Amino acid sequence: MLRRPLAASLLTVALTIAGCSPPSPPAVSEAENSIESAAPAPTLIDNFRLTDQTGAVKELYAMTDAKAIVLVMQGVGCPIVQKMTPDLKAVQAEFADRNVAFMMINSNIQDTPELIAAEATNFELNLPILKDADQSVGRKLGAVRTAEVFVVDPATWTIVYHGPLNDRLTYGREKAAADTNYVSDVLNAVLSGADVPLIRQEADGCIINFVEPEHARLQTRAG
Repeated sequence: MLRRPLAASLLTVALTIAGCSPPSPPAVSEAENSIESAAPAPTLIDNFRLTDQTGAVKELYAMTDAKAIVLVMQGVGCPIVQKMTPDLKAVQAEFADRNVAFMMINSNIQDTPELIAAEATNFELNLPILKDADQSVGRKLGAVRTAEVFVVDPATWTIVYHGPLNDRLTYGREKAAADTNYVSDVLNAVLSGADVPLIRQEADGCIINFVEPEHARLQTRAG
């Protein structure tokens, strides 16, 4: 087994290669350059219809029977997403009989359906991984990095949480167990009708490769 300092160093190298290194120090104030200010989460989530790795089409607003919906931003080869998989499976198991739906969304332009399906097989992911081919869903969500999690209340289609799954993983560091399980806490609050303990937290992950929309490129050229 790797000693902890060496394991942390190897994780840091892997994260850097995969585009998962932490942001450069901001030239402006931290508040102005944080993920929160750069991509604020909307209050409501728009409907979408996306195809998963098995070819099945999933429509968000059709999931009215769910008590809560968990959406996780996914990226093929992202070390943080891969390392969070056991934790995600644990949360799925925790809420398996409580009518909570779990799905992943891949907005990376370079990740093909074939690559996504292979990743799901390799990591035994028993949940839909939806391909956001035109990146519109990821943009509307305000996602910036993979491993960001959104918890949706289908009663109002409100995003009640946007942040990491838990506090176990971060850039170059990995704890044996999480001290705080954000998503589990939020789901328990939603299902019991209690106040949601957290609305927004910064999440670590790999930068999602959003491309500039064609109409924006045309406007830039015209200007």
